[in-house]
Amino acid sequence: MTAVILLAHGSPDPRSSEATHALAATLESRTFGTTVRAAFIQHDEPNLTTAVTDLTAEGHDDIIVVPAFLSGATHVKRDVPAAVDATESATGLTLHVTDPIGPDGMLLAALDRLLPSGPAVLATAGSTDPESQRSLSRIAATWAEQRQAPVIVAYASQAEPDVATAARLLEEHSTEAAVVGSFVLFPGVLPDRIAEGAGERAVSAPLYSALETVMLIESRIANAMRRVA
Repeated sequence: MTAVILLAHGSPDPRSSEATHALAATLESRTFGTTVRAAFIQHDEPNLTTAVTDLTAEGHDDIIVVPAFLSGATHVKRDVPAAVDATESATGLTLHVTDPIGPDGMLLAALDRLLPSGPAVLATAGSTDPESQRSLSRIAATWAEQRQAPVIVAYASQAEPDVATAARLLEEHSTEAAVVGSFVLFPGVLPDRIAEGAGERAVSAPLYSALETVMLIESRIANAMRRVA
């Protein structure tokens, strides 16, 4: 039997793990009986090895791992492969790892649904990885084209500009107030920092409960199941 693990980074903020488990439960309810569990790289339990061990004890012999990240930065490049390698060594199973959830233009529809029109900040958790920053810039350019309005990427940590600075830059060249699209999956310290930087401006909530997020993960799972079959 096939099961799915939603592998998140984890956070000291309990809201993050609660939201991760809630997303896993939503996915399980929509995948025709396929078991979906959450696991974490750090801070929260279970880790990937424990989650896989529990699933194999329940009779699952094919495990699909979906990295719950919105960029291909260090966590996806280093931490996810390390967790997968450690788990495969410990369990003897070969895990089937999908692409991370994002960045993906499908999620822009969720931001547009949650926000009014006008210039926008694409607010991310933050990364110093140049490839990740370039991919976020491409997503911002796509969003700007869709909105027919300027979009600037901003970061809650590790890079510049921050959200407040990016919003002010947009407003220097517009008569409209900027809005802030929170391009993060789960609530926590960094999403709170994004909301604080937005001030009185409209800001969207983390994307874990958006229908577009659920549908995007379902497509990742479906593609992996075809490979497993």
